[in-house]
Formats: sequence, structure tokens, C-alpha cells
Amino acid sequence: MLDGGDLTIAIGSGQLGPDVHGMAPRPRRRRRLKRILIITGSAFVALLAVAASWIGISIYRIDHAVHHVGVPASLLAKGKNDLLAIVKGPNHSEQIFVFHASGGHTKVLKIPNGLGVPLAGGDTVPIRTLSLHAPTAIIAGLSRLGIPVSHYVGVDLHMVAPSSNLGQLATGRLSISSMISDPTGTTGLLEQVASHIYLGPGTPVSAVLSLMNVPTANPVSVPTDRDGHGTVVLASAFDTILRGFL
Repeated sequence: MLDGGDLTIAIGSGQLGPDVHGMAPRPRRRRRLKRILIITGSAFVALLAVAASWIGISIYRIDHAVHHVGVPASLLAKGKNDLLAIVKGPNHSEQIFVFHASGGHTKVLKIPNGLGVPLAGGDTVPIRTLSLHAPTAIIAGLSRLGIPVSHYVGVDLHMVAPSSNLGQLATGRLSISSMISDPTGTTGLLEQVASHIYLGPGTPVSAVLSLMNVPTANPVSVPTDRDGHGTVVLASAFDTILRGFL
């Protein structure tokens, strides 16, 4: 426009709308990525919820299948958070362990099933002759020997066939790890033996689950001797070993 000798030139900027060279699609890509992330996150959370529910239901079923046995609280209070585990298998086999967790590592003490434990009346009898269904006498006898425990689990598999998986597991010929070939193996195995398990008060099913991963191949063995009557008794050096164990 020409006005009084001045020339005014108007130049269009060209920004009449969204950039046709890619400015508009970016918000759409961001929205698509956001939807994908939301869907993926929701699926992951749902998967975790299903897994947690399955584990919770399995533990609930196991907990209601096991036998809960009574032990005086005052007796268990003498322990140092140690767990006594007794597994009775076919052909009179029996394994007895004490598990002690210290510094993130679980120590294993192996007790011979012929060890003589003192009873309240003064008699001494082999531990294998006492019932794991009513473990008060066993726990009290071990406490008198200087082996106090806080938790108890007994597994009675003496009626299963020696050649079965459970029979081989009870006698130590088959390792637990070899029976677990999938993530559900641990729970499936426990469900098989749940009706044979005897838990002491304050001993949760999770404690039994945790024992599945504790190696028992090289435990600390209780040193023993025989008295004049042929009874298996603790060797004099046991106190030193026990202090190191606990």
C-alpha cells in the first residue's frame, strides 16, 4: 500500500495451521505410547495379583491340611529362633535337624536319632522312640541337653512306599530340588505331604517352604559317645560346637 510516500509490505508468515511436515502427528504418537504403557502396566499388575492369589490360596490349603500340635510356650521361649525338623520315613529311617539362621545364612545341626534324651521322670530314652505327633517330650529333652528350639515341624512319612518319590525324599535318596521342575513344584510337593505335617505353635507354613531351599548335605553333626549302658550320649566337646553353631 502506498500512502504519503511510505510503502508498507505485509508478508504472510505461513503459520496458518498445524505443520504439515510432522508437527501434528507427535501428540498422537505420544497418546498411543501412553496407551501401550498403561495396557502393559495393567497386565503386569493383573499377573502379579493372580500369582499372589494363587500362592495365598495354596498356602491357605496347606495350612488347613497340616496338623497343629501343642507345645508349652514357656518351653519354646528358651530357644533362639531355631527350628527343629524331624522327618520320619519308611523302613524306620529318621532324620533330625535343627536350623539356625544367623547373618543371612542358615546353619544346619544334624542330631542322631539314637541320641538319648532325658525325660521329666529321670529316664533317658533314644529320641527316635518319642512321638513326633506330640513333640513336647522331644523338645524338653533337647532343651535339657542344651539344644533349645523355638519352632517345630515334624513330617511323618513312615507309611509311604519306600520306592515312591515321598519315600525317597524321606530317606534322603531324592533331593527336593530334583523334584521341583517348575515354579509350582514346591507348593505341589507340600500339598502332597501336607496331611503328614505336624507344626508347633508359632511355626508358619512359610517356615516349611523356606526349608525347601536349605541344603542339608553338609550339616554340623552332633558329636556323640556311648555310656556304660550303651546309650548314645553327647560327647564332652559338644558344648564348644554348640556355642559356635548358635
